[in-house]
Amino acid sequence: MPHTPNIKGPGHNFTVDPAASNFTISPLSYLAANQNEDYNKLATGSLVFDLSAQHEPRILLLQRSAGDSMPNKWETPGGGCDDEDESILHAAARELWEEAGLSAAHISGPVGEPHFFRSRSGKRICKFNFLVQAEITSNGSLEVTLDPNEHQSFVWATLKQVQEKKVNGIELDFTTADTENVILEAFSLVKKDH
Repeated sequence: MPHTPNIKGPGHNFTVDPAASNFTISPLSYLAANQNEDYNKLATGSLVFDLSAQHEPRILLLQRSAGDSMPNKWETPGGGCDDEDESILHAAARELWEEAGLSAAHISGPVGEPHFFRSRSGKRICKFNFLVQAEITSNGSLEVTLDPNEHQSFVWATLKQVQEKKVNGIELDFTTADTENVILEAFSLVKKDH
């Protein structure tokens, strides 16, 4: 049976699936070992599902603030890796905490192929997306707390709602096609385990 390391750090204490072990190194070390003309910066996305008493899995989606880039568009929690992050997975856990107030309990993945894009400042970014189990509160729920500077709303969406791009009358306009595709791919992985 593969070893599942326990990762500890400020504000998070999570385990890592062996499939994510390549991402237990610092962002700077990863960039040095994987030099590529396509990117010079790393980012992460966290695909968090509510698998509680629901009949079907629901994924957490955040709506970007009206005053931010890509205003009012929908995405999963995530963001850029900082040079100070202990590992790429710590960056994913940190971003999940900063954007949704959720603590990572276990990180699997990555899901799908990495996404390559340019930031507004011209950085060439490679984004990895991970399935993340968040810690459940004592009352048995996942309590989301948004940073209003980054996100203005959140929903828990089923596969059908993602496919229809609508949750309870709210239109889901995703940040990119890559974002939408990795969400759909994550559902296929979760359904296999659920």
